[in-house]
Amino acid sequence: MKRLFPTALLIISTALLASAQISMSDSAKSTMTKRLPYQLFGRVRVIDGRTLEFLKDETVVRIAGYEASELGQVAQTDDFDWPVGQVARAWMILRTLRQDVNCAPLQFDANGIVLAHCFVGDTNLAASAISEGIGYAFNYPDEPGVPAYFDLERRARGLGFGVWSATGLAPPWQYRQSISVEPRNQRKTVDDPIGSLPLPPPADGGGMQRRTERSPT
Repeated sequence: MKRLFPTALLIISTALLASAQISMSDSAKSTMTKRLPYQLFGRVRVIDGRTLEFLKDETVVRIAGYEASELGQVAQTDDFDWPVGQVARAWMILRTLRQDVNCAPLQFDANGIVLAHCFVGDTNLAASAISEGIGYAFNYPDEPGVPAYFDLERRARGLGFGVWSATGLAPPWQYRQSISVEPRNQRKTVDDPIGSLPLPPPADGGGMQRRTERSPT
């Protein structure tokens, strides 16, 4: 076996060290891209009624504990057709237009999208939308839910606000199944992991209750 001269050893050692540094760098970058942000703040672009994209770093966020109709959905109220999915998106645009949005990330969802509670000032976007009948209180398995959202939904439903004024409107998770889009998991609720959130006034005399199923609309 031939002996390697010191110069050859130095060249090989340098090459191995450089290779290791590159591998460590790639691994570190990969870890960083998957790391959950501590906080997201700034202007956003509204993708749909429950999804935002921060303009500065292009981070996509889905609002936790909340669902909105698909963009293509149409509702009928008093024999009048209206684009319920587009209305949900327009509502979110109006609430965030030229406003800084503050999101508290909770986790990544099954698609790698950041799941977060989002606010404009002191306004909880999900809670406000639910209380006005723009969308639904909803969380998928293994995602945090907010029990108080279901009280807000119950009040909006009782008053016939928004989606609750429509006849035969399928909630978005059922609508996706009907158009052969990959169905999402069934509804369930769990404790809110970060405690109380700013909410609109609760329904009169209503205490928090949990639901595990939604009755057909």
